[in-house]
Amino acid sequence: MKQQPVIDICDVVFDEQGWRAYLHALLGSAPRYLEVFAGRFGRLSGRSAASVMRAFAADPGSTIGWLAEQLGSTTPDTHVAHLATEGIRAQVLHGGSWPTTHGTVNDLVAAQVAAHPERLIGWAGVSLREPDSALAEATRALGELRMTGLSIIPFLDGVDVADQVHDPLWRLCVEHDVPVWIHSGQHFRTTVPTGISTPSVIDRIAGRHPGLRIIIGHGGWPWILEAIALLQRHPEVYLEFSSHDPATMARAGSGWEPLFLHGARSIRHQVMFGSTSWTHGRSVREIAERADRLPIDEAVRHAWLYGNAERMLRLDAVVSQ
Repeated sequence: MKQQPVIDICDVVFDEQGWRAYLHALLGSAPRYLEVFAGRFGRLSGRSAASVMRAFAADPGSTIGWLAEQLGSTTPDTHVAHLATEGIRAQVLHGGSWPTTHGTVNDLVAAQVAAHPERLIGWAGVSLREPDSALAEATRALGELRMTGLSIIPFLDGVDVADQVHDPLWRLCVEHDVPVWIHSGQHFRTTVPTGISTPSVIDRIAGRHPGLRIIIGHGGWPWILEAIALLQRHPEVYLEFSSHDPATMARAGSGWEPLFLHGARSIRHQVMFGSTSWTHGRSVREIAERADRLPIDEAVRHAWLYGNAERMLRLDAVVSQ
Protein backbone atom coordinates (compact mmCIF):
# COMPACT_ATOMS: atom_id res chain seq x y z
CA MET A 1 0.00 0.00 0.00
CA LYS A 2 1.36 3.41 -0.99
CA GLN A 3 2.42 5.54 1.97
CA GLN A 4 0.45 8.77 2.44
CA PRO A 5 2.76 11.81 2.09
CA VAL A 6 2.76 13.96 5.22
CA ILE A 7 3.63 17.50 6.23
CA ASP A 8 3.73 18.04 9.99
CA ILE A 9 2.73 21.60 10.83
CA CYS A 10 3.61 21.47 14.55
CA ASP A 11 6.34 19.77 16.53
CA VAL A 12 8.89 20.71 19.15
CA VAL A 13 12.29 19.04 18.81
CA PHE A 14 15.01 20.44 21.04
CA ASP A 15 18.36 19.44 22.44
CA GLU A 16 18.70 19.04 26.21
CA GLN A 17 19.25 22.78 26.74
CA GLY A 18 16.15 23.65 24.72
CA TRP A 19 14.01 21.16 26.62
CA ARG A 20 15.19 22.60 29.93
CA ALA A 21 14.10 26.07 28.86
CA TYR A 22 10.78 24.83 27.48
CA LEU A 23 9.88 22.71 30.52
CA HIS A 24 10.86 25.48 32.95
CA ALA A 25 8.51 27.84 31.10
CA LEU A 26 5.65 25.33 30.82
CA LEU A 27 5.79 23.67 34.23
CA GLY A 28 6.80 26.85 36.04
CA SER A 29 3.73 28.72 34.78
CA ALA A 30 1.32 25.79 34.49
CA PRO A 31 2.37 22.96 36.85
CA ARG A 32 -0.88 21.12 36.13
CA TYR A 33 0.78 19.99 32.89
CA LEU A 34 3.08 17.79 34.94
CA GLU A 35 0.08 15.79 36.14
CA VAL A 36 -1.43 15.70 32.65
CA PHE A 37 1.78 14.28 31.15
CA ALA A 38 3.14 12.42 34.19
CA GLY A 39 2.52 9.05 32.55
CA ARG A 40 4.33 10.14 29.39
CA PHE A 41 7.22 11.56 31.42
CA GLY A 42 7.42 8.38 33.48
CA ARG A 43 7.71 6.17 30.43
CA LEU A 44 10.78 8.11 29.34
CA SER A 45 12.77 6.61 32.22
CA GLY A 46 10.77 3.64 33.42
CA ARG A 47 9.17 5.48 36.31
CA SER A 48 5.55 5.54 37.39
CA ALA A 49 3.47 8.69 37.00
CA ALA A 50 3.26 8.95 40.79
CA SER A 51 7.05 8.74 41.05
CA VAL A 52 7.44 11.61 38.60
CA MET A 53 4.97 13.72 40.58
CA ARG A 54 6.80 13.04 43.85
CA ALA A 55 10.18 13.83 42.31
CA PHE A 56 8.94 17.14 40.93
CA ALA A 57 7.38 18.13 44.27
CA ALA A 58 10.66 17.41 46.05
CA ASP A 59 13.05 18.97 43.52
CA PRO A 60 11.54 20.64 40.42
CA GLY A 61 14.88 21.67 38.96
CA SER A 62 16.45 18.22 39.08
CA THR A 63 13.29 16.61 37.74
CA ILE A 64 13.20 18.99 34.78
CA GLY A 65 16.88 18.23 34.27
CA TRP A 66 16.46 14.49 33.82
CA LEU A 67 13.30 14.95 31.76
CA ALA A 68 15.21 17.30 29.45
CA GLU A 69 18.05 14.80 29.21
CA GLN A 70 15.67 12.06 28.10
CA LEU A 71 13.63 14.22 25.71
CA GLY A 72 16.74 15.76 24.16
CA SER A 73 18.62 12.51 23.64
CA THR A 74 17.89 12.34 19.89
CA THR A 75 20.24 14.43 17.76
CA PRO A 76 18.84 16.67 15.00
CA ASP A 77 20.59 14.53 12.36
CA THR A 78 18.95 11.38 13.72
CA HIS A 79 15.58 13.10 13.93
CA VAL A 80 15.72 14.23 10.31
CA ALA A 81 16.83 10.76 9.22
CA HIS A 82 13.74 9.33 10.95
CA LEU A 83 11.51 11.84 9.15
CA ALA A 84 13.00 10.87 5.80
CA THR A 85 12.57 7.16 6.50
CA GLU A 86 8.95 7.72 7.56
CA GLY A 87 8.10 9.74 4.47
CA ILE A 88 7.51 13.01 6.34
CA ARG A 89 8.16 15.51 3.54
CA ALA A 90 8.50 18.54 5.81
CA GLN A 91 8.08 19.46 9.46
CA VAL A 92 7.54 22.82 11.13
CA LEU A 93 9.58 23.17 14.33
CA HIS A 94 8.30 25.70 16.86
CA GLY A 95 10.74 27.72 18.93
CA GLY A 96 10.47 30.00 21.91
CA SER A 97 11.98 33.18 23.29
CA TRP A 98 13.04 31.43 26.51
CA PRO A 99 16.73 32.06 27.28
CA THR A 100 19.42 29.41 26.92
CA THR A 101 23.18 29.47 27.41
CA HIS A 102 23.72 30.71 23.87
CA GLY A 103 20.75 32.94 23.08
CA THR A 104 17.19 31.62 23.03
CA VAL A 105 15.35 28.47 22.00
CA ASN A 106 14.64 30.28 18.73
CA ASP A 107 18.38 30.32 18.04
CA LEU A 108 18.57 26.57 18.66
CA VAL A 109 15.66 25.85 16.32
CA ALA A 110 17.04 28.17 13.63
CA ALA A 111 20.34 26.29 13.73
CA GLN A 112 18.53 22.95 13.30
CA VAL A 113 16.63 24.30 10.31
CA ALA A 114 19.75 25.81 8.75
CA ALA A 115 21.40 22.38 8.94
CA HIS A 116 18.43 20.62 7.31
CA PRO A 117 16.53 23.10 5.09
CA GLU A 118 15.38 20.25 2.85
CA ARG A 119 13.14 18.88 5.60
CA LEU A 120 12.70 21.42 8.41
CA ILE A 121 10.92 24.77 8.68
CA GLY A 122 11.38 27.04 11.69
CA TRP A 123 8.77 29.24 13.34
CA ALA A 124 9.90 31.55 16.13
CA GLY A 125 8.16 31.49 19.47
CA VAL A 126 7.36 35.01 20.68
CA SER A 127 6.06 36.12 24.08
CA LEU A 128 3.47 38.90 23.98
CA ARG A 129 3.88 39.92 27.64
CA GLU A 130 5.86 42.95 26.46
CA PRO A 131 4.67 44.07 23.00
CA ASP A 132 7.84 45.98 22.12
CA SER A 133 10.05 43.03 23.05
CA ALA A 134 7.80 40.70 21.07
CA LEU A 135 8.12 42.89 17.99
CA ALA A 136 11.89 43.08 18.40
CA GLU A 137 12.27 39.29 18.75
CA ALA A 138 9.97 38.66 15.78
CA THR A 139 11.96 41.13 13.66
CA ARG A 140 15.22 39.42 14.67
CA ALA A 141 13.83 35.93 14.03
CA LEU A 142 12.39 36.74 10.60
CA GLY A 143 15.50 38.64 9.58
CA GLU A 144 18.68 37.46 11.27
CA LEU A 145 17.52 33.89 12.00
CA ARG A 146 15.63 33.52 8.69
CA MET A 147 12.66 31.88 10.34
CA THR A 148 9.44 31.80 8.35
CA GLY A 149 6.59 32.03 10.85
CA LEU A 150 5.65 32.86 14.43
CA SER A 151 4.28 30.75 17.28
CA ILE A 152 2.22 32.25 20.13
CA ILE A 153 1.01 30.65 23.38
CA PRO A 154 -1.54 33.02 24.98
CA PHE A 155 -2.02 31.12 28.24
CA LEU A 156 1.71 31.26 29.02
CA ASP A 157 1.81 34.99 28.34
CA GLY A 158 -1.44 35.65 30.20
CA VAL A 159 -2.44 38.42 27.78
CA ASP A 160 -5.23 39.07 25.30
CA VAL A 161 -3.49 38.44 22.00
CA ALA A 162 -6.30 40.26 20.16
CA ASP A 163 -5.58 43.52 21.98
CA GLN A 164 -4.76 46.20 19.41
CA VAL A 165 -1.44 46.83 21.15
CA HIS A 166 -0.20 43.75 19.27
CA ASP A 167 -1.30 44.98 15.83
CA PRO A 168 2.26 46.05 14.84
CA LEU A 169 3.31 42.40 15.23
CA TRP A 170 0.53 41.16 12.97
CA ARG A 171 1.34 43.86 10.42
CA LEU A 172 4.96 42.67 10.45
CA CYS A 173 3.77 39.15 9.61
CA VAL A 174 1.67 40.45 6.72
CA GLU A 175 4.60 42.51 5.41
CA HIS A 176 6.85 39.43 5.49
CA ASP A 177 4.06 37.15 4.24
CA VAL A 178 4.60 34.67 7.08
CA PRO A 179 1.96 32.73 9.05
CA VAL A 180 1.35 32.85 12.77
CA TRP A 181 0.37 29.82 14.84
CA ILE A 182 -1.71 30.61 17.95
CA HIS A 183 -2.43 28.04 20.66
CA SER A 184 -6.21 27.73 20.82
CA GLY A 185 -8.52 25.66 22.98
CA GLN A 186 -8.24 24.03 26.35
CA HIS A 187 -5.16 24.69 28.46
CA PHE A 188 -4.05 23.72 31.96
CA ARG A 189 -2.75 26.96 33.44
CA THR A 190 -5.46 27.11 36.08
CA THR A 191 -4.74 30.71 37.11
CA VAL A 192 -5.58 31.94 33.59
CA PRO A 193 -9.18 31.66 32.29
CA THR A 194 -9.78 29.33 29.35
CA GLY A 195 -11.36 32.25 27.48
CA ILE A 196 -7.89 33.57 26.70
CA SER A 197 -7.50 30.77 24.14
CA THR A 198 -10.89 30.45 22.44
CA PRO A 199 -11.25 30.70 18.64
CA SER A 200 -13.21 33.94 19.10
CA VAL A 201 -9.95 35.61 20.11
CA ILE A 202 -8.48 34.72 16.72
CA ASP A 203 -11.63 35.99 15.00
CA ARG A 204 -10.88 39.47 16.36
CA ILE A 205 -7.37 39.40 14.92
CA ALA A 206 -8.42 38.00 11.54
CA GLY A 207 -11.12 40.62 11.16
CA ARG A 208 -8.59 43.46 11.47
CA HIS A 209 -5.87 41.75 9.42
CA PRO A 210 -7.51 39.89 6.52
CA GLY A 211 -4.18 39.23 4.82
CA LEU A 212 -2.70 37.46 7.84
CA ARG A 213 -2.39 33.67 7.67
CA ILE A 214 -3.36 32.31 11.10
CA ILE A 215 -3.29 28.72 12.31
CA ILE A 216 -5.62 27.63 15.13
CA GLY A 217 -3.05 25.63 17.04
CA HIS A 218 -4.19 22.30 18.54
CA GLY A 219 -7.56 22.73 16.86
CA GLY A 220 -9.46 24.88 19.35
CA TRP A 221 -11.05 21.92 21.17
CA PRO A 222 -13.60 21.89 22.79
CA TRP A 223 -14.87 24.85 20.72
CA ILE A 224 -14.84 22.93 17.43
CA LEU A 225 -18.05 24.39 15.98
CA GLU A 226 -16.84 27.89 16.83
CA ALA A 227 -13.52 27.14 15.13
CA ILE A 228 -15.31 25.83 12.04
CA ALA A 229 -17.43 28.98 11.84
CA LEU A 230 -14.24 31.02 12.12
CA LEU A 231 -12.64 29.18 9.19
CA GLN A 232 -15.80 29.66 7.15
CA ARG A 233 -15.62 33.42 7.82
CA HIS A 234 -11.90 33.83 7.15
CA PRO A 235 -10.26 31.94 4.24
CA GLU A 236 -6.76 32.76 5.53
CA VAL A 237 -7.39 31.03 8.88
CA TYR A 238 -6.42 27.37 9.20
CA LEU A 239 -6.76 24.66 11.84
CA GLU A 240 -4.35 21.92 12.87
CA PHE A 241 -5.02 19.26 15.52
CA SER A 242 -1.59 18.44 16.98
CA SER A 243 -1.36 16.91 20.48
CA HIS A 244 -4.79 15.27 20.03
CA ASP A 245 -4.86 11.52 19.37
CA PRO A 246 -6.68 10.94 16.06
CA ALA A 247 -7.92 7.59 17.38
CA THR A 248 -9.70 9.40 20.21
CA MET A 249 -10.93 12.15 17.90
CA ALA A 250 -12.73 9.52 15.81
CA ARG A 251 -14.70 8.16 18.77
CA ALA A 252 -18.34 9.16 19.28
CA GLY A 253 -18.68 11.92 21.85
CA SER A 254 -15.16 13.27 21.36
CA GLY A 255 -16.50 16.64 20.23
CA TRP A 256 -14.57 16.46 16.96
CA GLU A 257 -17.46 15.09 14.90
CA PRO A 258 -18.33 18.47 13.27
CA LEU A 259 -14.81 18.66 11.85
CA PHE A 260 -15.28 15.46 9.88
CA LEU A 261 -18.48 16.85 8.34
CA HIS A 262 -17.47 20.43 7.57
CA GLY A 263 -13.79 19.56 7.11
CA ALA A 264 -14.80 17.52 4.09
CA ARG A 265 -16.90 20.35 2.68
CA SER A 266 -16.72 24.07 3.37
CA ILE A 267 -13.31 24.09 5.11
CA ARG A 268 -11.64 21.09 3.47
CA HIS A 269 -8.78 23.30 2.25
CA GLN A 270 -8.07 24.79 5.70
CA VAL A 271 -7.42 21.74 7.90
CA MET A 272 -3.86 20.49 8.43
CA PHE A 273 -2.03 17.74 10.28
CA GLY A 274 0.23 18.45 13.24
CA SER A 275 1.87 16.08 15.68
CA THR A 276 3.53 17.62 18.77
CA SER A 277 4.92 14.10 18.88
CA TRP A 278 6.39 14.20 22.39
CA THR A 279 2.89 14.38 23.88
CA HIS A 280 1.94 11.11 22.15
CA GLY A 281 5.06 9.06 22.71
CA ARG A 282 4.74 7.94 19.09
CA SER A 283 6.57 8.78 15.88
CA VAL A 284 5.11 11.31 13.48
CA ARG A 285 4.35 8.52 11.01
CA GLU A 286 2.48 6.52 13.66
CA ILE A 287 0.35 9.56 14.51
CA ALA A 288 -0.25 10.24 10.82
CA GLU A 289 -1.37 6.65 10.28
CA ARG A 290 -3.97 7.11 13.00
CA ALA A 291 -5.10 10.32 11.27
CA ASP A 292 -5.27 8.35 8.02
CA ARG A 293 -8.05 6.28 9.61
CA LEU A 294 -10.28 9.25 10.44
CA PRO A 295 -13.82 9.05 8.96
CA ILE A 296 -13.09 11.12 5.85
CA ASP A 297 -12.51 10.06 2.26
CA GLU A 298 -9.12 9.59 0.63
CA ALA A 299 -9.03 12.94 -1.16
CA VAL A 300 -9.82 14.80 2.06
CA ARG A 301 -7.18 12.82 3.98
CA HIS A 302 -4.57 13.80 1.40
CA ALA A 303 -5.59 17.45 1.72
CA TRP A 304 -5.42 17.38 5.51
CA LEU A 305 -2.17 15.43 5.77
CA TYR A 306 -0.29 17.11 2.95
CA GLY A 307 -1.94 19.29 0.32
CA ASN A 308 -3.32 22.08 2.48
CA ALA A 309 -0.04 22.57 4.35
CA GLU A 310 1.92 22.51 1.10
CA ARG A 311 -0.19 25.37 -0.22
CA MET A 312 -0.35 27.35 3.04
CA LEU A 313 3.42 27.11 3.58
CA ARG A 314 4.30 28.12 0.00
CA LEU A 315 6.49 25.02 0.20
CA ASP A 316 8.04 25.36 -3.22
CA ALA A 317 9.68 28.56 -1.93
CA VAL A 318 10.74 27.18 1.45
CA VAL A 319 11.63 23.51 1.18
CA SER A 320 13.49 21.75 -1.62
CA GLN A 321 11.50 18.67 -2.56
